Amino acid sequence: MPTKRAVRYRGTAFTALLMCALLGCSQHTSAPPISSGAPAPPPFAKSEFQQFSKQDPCNLLDPKEVEAVLGAPLAVPPFRSSNGAVDPIPTGESCAYETANFRWITLEVTYEGGAKVYSMTGMVKNLMKSGGNAEIANNVKKNFKLDDGTEIAGEWDEAALTPMNCCIFDALRGDQLITIDFTASSATLRQTATLVDSAYNRMDQPLKIDGGAAVAAAKAFDKTRPQPVDVCKSLTRAEVEAIIGPLRTDPVSHGTDGCTYEVPPQQGVPQQYEVVVRWRGGYSEWRLDQHVAKIGGAALEQIAEDVAKRPLPQAVKDAASAPFGTASSATAAPGADPAEAVTNTRLHLAAVKRDVQVSVASHFVDGDKAKTLVAAVLQKT
Repeated sequence: MPTKRAVRYRGTAFTALLMCALLGCSQHTSAPPISSGAPAPPPFAKSEFQQFSKQDPCNLLDPKEVEAVLGAPLAVPPFRSSNGAVDPIPTGESCAYETANFRWITLEVTYEGGAKVYSMTGMVKNLMKSGGNAEIANNVKKNFKLDDGTEIAGEWDEAALTPMNCCIFDALRGDQLITIDFTASSATLRQTATLVDSAYNRMDQPLKIDGGAAVAAAKAFDKTRPQPVDVCKSLTRAEVEAIIGPLRTDPVSHGTDGCTYEVPPQQGVPQQYEVVVRWRGGYSEWRLDQHVAKIGGAALEQIAEDVAKRPLPQAVKDAASAPFGTASSATAAPGADPAEAVTNTRLHLAAVKRDVQVSVASHFVDGDKAKTLVAAVLQKT
């Protein structure tokens, strides 16, 4: 029986401000279709859990094709996973492709009932269109493009991005639906669309790949991720004070989730550096935040205007009118992953190392000190 895939949403702090659709639909056009032409790989060993199945989600893509999109070799062979995430399970409804740097893509296939699942995306799009104002809607249209602004054609009848997400691509052909989630990678939509096209071209003659065979290897690899520790113990008090100044109180630990450092208030505004560490899924969260930041400009610029008219402390006004969605001075080296640099989405400063994200809420605190603190904690992970 086909898997009834629920439409996925990734919440962010911007959601309350952004009642608008990020969805770009394209009917099958006359544009030249994407063609893979890649040779089939040798068959993988069968797993102890199951026999080869034509409906195994891992048998539609050549691993070399995915490696080309990810820009790095796979750490383990493709493995079955659940919930469109890296959760190895022999009977998982999706297939995960993961690199040694914990960047990954998942592919999920609905063989029957795909049209009904796909229609849910359209319902959400219409609901979101009915909310918000024209200014926000305009901003979405201006910023949301399929890479270079053109439609993407392939072996599908309709295609769309999931609302409120940059990187979950749904492609429907008849009653079959392929969903590819590339949020946890640096891949572009156009690159991942080629994978969907290849998958549809192999639907009738799938590769002999058993996605359950690498589940054990995937679980072993998963244990090599950085292990969570008490965040307040990442840096000594002396190291923290060297960055943000003398602390007013002892650091407040939130266990492995974060640590709060408080310094004396300025102009009556509390100065708390709230460090949050996300040990898993940090890259995908970082990428989504960058995407949402780009389309949230219209709403937040209006807020900045309103704040500027109020009799509030100067520190509050400065925080509201700071440059929106810009990278900090801690820029990455040429060719390096941009997530390694501390970036500013106005709500917080954040950086990612492998799949660990460290962020500091940037409200009413010194931005340069916050950036340095993020970088210092990240070095300890």
